[in-house]
This record gives sequence, C-alpha cells and structure tokens, in this order.
Amino acid sequence: MSQLDNTLKLLGITDTNIQVFGTREEFHGRGSGRKKYLVIQAELTYTLRRCPSCGYNTLHPNGHKLTHVHIAGPMDRPVILELNKQRWRCSNCHSTCTATTPVVSTNHAIGHGLATHVLKLASKSLPAKTIASLTGISTNSVQRILTANIHPHASRRLPINLCFDEFRSTHGSMSFICIDADTHKSVKVLSDRLNRTIKQFLLSQYSTAERAAVQRVIMDMNASYQAFVHELFPNAELIIDRFHIIQLMGRTMDTIRTQCLKQLDKHSREYKVLKSLWRLFHKANLTHKRAATSSA
Repeated sequence: MSQLDNTLKLLGITDTNIQVFGTREEFHGRGSGRKKYLVIQAELTYTLRRCPSCGYNTLHPNGHKLTHVHIAGPMDRPVILELNKQRWRCSNCHSTCTATTPVVSTNHAIGHGLATHVLKLASKSLPAKTIASLTGISTNSVQRILTANIHPHASRRLPINLCFDEFRSTHGSMSFICIDADTHKSVKVLSDRLNRTIKQFLLSQYSTAERAAVQRVIMDMNASYQAFVHELFPNAELIIDRFHIIQLMGRTMDTIRTQCLKQLDKHSREYKVLKSLWRLFHKANLTHKRAATSSA
C-alpha cells in the first residue's frame, strides 16, 4: 500500500473509485472565522451502463459535477475534498444521474467521517460553536448533524409524581417538558406545548393502567393543561407549584401597592415608603415589628 493510500485511509477516503490528482491550500471565511483549508482535488468515476430510472442500458457520459465535501482531517487544519463527480444521461428516458460514493451521502456536503467526529465531540459536552471551530463547518451544520443523529427516548416508566412546564426553545417557540418530580429526571421534551401533541404522546406511549397509577401532577396555572390532566390521569391530584403561587402573590401585591401610590400625595411620608421600600412586600415572615423598623 502506497503512502498516498495510507493518507487517504486516515482521512476516511476508502472508495477506490476516487482518484486524487492534486492538493492545495486556500483560505475560507472572513474576519476571525477565516481559516486555512487543505483542499484535496479528486475525481469520482466508474462504469455505469444501466439507467437507474428506466432500467435500460442506454447511459452515456454527460460531463462532471464539481462538489466540495468537508471531511475529517487533522485537528489543526480542516480538509475539503474537491470531488469532480461523473455524470450520465439516459438516451431512452432522458434522465440524468451522478456518481455516488460511501464517503458522503447524495446531495450532502459533509462526509460521514466528519459527522461521526462531530458526534464524538458533542459527547464531551462541547458547545456547538466550539465544535464548528474545530471541524471547520458552520454552527448550523453542527446543529443539523446533532438533530439528525440524536433521538432522545421517553422514559419507559411513568413516574407517580409528574411535573409539567413549558420553556422557550429554538426560534423563540415554546416547548413542553415533563419531568419526574421526585428525581428531577426528564421524562420527555416535546417540540411544542399544544394539547393535541401532549395528549397524543401520553396516549401512545403509556397504557391506561400506567397513567392511572400517577398520583400527582404538579404544574403552573396554565388552564390548558388542567383541561386534560384528569382525562389522562384519572386518579391524579392536581397541584399548583409553590413558585407560581408566590409569583402571583408578589405581582398582586405590586399591583395593589401601585394603586395605593396613585391615591397618595407624592410628597407624603407614606408615598415615599411605599415607593422606595417595595422589597418589603416580597419578604417572607415579615412581622409588624420588622416592618416598623424598616420604615423608620
């Protein structure tokens, strides 16, 4: 095996139909993201007679298609495979096709080896931006690779105490999360918080007996969740979590304080106390003595 074959094997180029005929170095990107890339010039060609569309042996060469594929390379320098792919045209059905290779999927610009390397880096809890910098691809490409290859599974056992909540996820949209109230481990994260999506997931993943075993469902004051909790969990007790109760009380106290301020003289002592010492209304276990001391 020649030195070139060994080098190609290290880069993950094991397809014998790929013939390398040159290399060069060039810069890509702008500003701080500008990097030097190693570009491998190669051609992908082989003999193909039968048309994949109509099945007749009427294929004829029809030029080449130049593609640029990011492949795994040394850590200090990203590598681009400049691959000139053979094209064919069928004289019977007039369709065209392009040569394929195991190095990269059809109509993709990131090789399988580099995608595997991205997943390995992600397993080390590296941020997507850092992975993109190390591999020479964009952050969006890293996110697409992770989305396509990582499929979180729902918990097989439905806990007896559940917590429902929503959070702001990608592109400003709201997603739904369900966790075990005792262990705080995630049960499932859904891409949206629609009742239809939540009900469909719970009904398809858990039996009636499993859902009947749920004793408590802890949630915020979202009325849409309350509409189906007893339908899905007939024996569950609905509990509003303490955080949202305290939050509601705090907002209500602020509203009352603001209404009182509008009725007082701005130069009076009562107005100044209510205006400056608003934090007193959010303190726990505030006694009359402590309040008098603070306002003195």
